[in-house]
Amino acid sequence: MTRTVCICLFVVLAAANSARAQIAVIDPANLAQAILIAERTWKHYEELRRQFETIRRMAQGLGDMERFRTPPVVLTQHDPLRWTYGRAWLEGLNSGDPSGAAFNATALPLESLYGAPTTPLSTAARRDFERRYATVEVTDSAAQTGGNQVGLTRGYHDALQRAVAALESDVLNRRPEYHEMTAILDEVAAAELLARRQDMTANQLLSYALEQLLARGKSLRDTEAAAINMQISTWRDAADANKAFVAGTSDALRTWRQP
Repeated sequence: MTRTVCICLFVVLAAANSARAQIAVIDPANLAQAILIAERTWKHYEELRRQFETIRRMAQGLGDMERFRTPPVVLTQHDPLRWTYGRAWLEGLNSGDPSGAAFNATALPLESLYGAPTTPLSTAARRDFERRYATVEVTDSAAQTGGNQVGLTRGYHDALQRAVAALESDVLNRRPEYHEMTAILDEVAAAELLARRQDMTANQLLSYALEQLLARGKSLRDTEAAAINMQISTWRDAADANKAFVAGTSDALRTWRQP
């Protein structure tokens, strides 16, 4: 407070001396307000200086940041040359298979339903067969899209790894301009962006894995439903079937003759 008052008085006296014959007019209220402003400014400056010293001591306490540098995670790939008959789809799993050609080259082909005879089958039986056919189609679609996504993720991993390596170099850089406030905020924003990209990729893989489980669940459900339907049909038609069997057997025995 004393230092601030002295500075203000010095300014006033200097102005009065430069005015020579003019009479200096001082407003006490304005002078008090100016002193308060100067005092608050000085306190704010001291607070910023203490904060800066604290941050600098914390930075010095971290020491060498190079010990936080970590090696990149290597994403493994299939070696198609080791396998003769599954080579096509293994290559698709490495680099992507958008058309499903690599999957179809290694999967057992499914015969087309068009042109199949319709006379021996009733409407209900044909509908039941079409639903079983649909299970195989759904399974194939889930496998093809999931395999393609795995291949795309392997390619996307390299781009993410380069971005993470660049961010790591900026964070561990010893030059002071890399550790200014704006630079640190940019690094935080870049890290959050990379994390969201990684989350999106992980969510996509999880969604395709879920599709595989759903397709498998449908296949198991259809199998169980077919077994239950056969059991119900047996219980419902057992009496009539037994009667028909007995009648047919009786007719066969009655009409049988020694050749």
